[in-house]
Amino acid sequence: MAGSHGPAVVNDKLVREHAEGWHSFTRFTTISIICVTLILLMFMLHFAVGWGYAVFFMLIGWVATAILALLGKI
Repeated sequence: MAGSHGPAVVNDKLVREHAEGWHSFTRFTTISIICVTLILLMFMLHFAVGWGYAVFFMLIGWVATAILALLGKI
């Protein structure tokens, strides 16, 4: 039985490592979602302004995402 083994042992170092790993994963996921959204917006934008401008805006979005990621804002 689970209750007969005593209290759970929680190691603070392990908890901190897990929290840091989770933060890295959520940051990666957020950046990935932003990049995929930029690609989808490019595909929709090309109908209105053409491929050249759509790719240009997508590249500007990726540069902005990279800069914000490096600054730690994302």
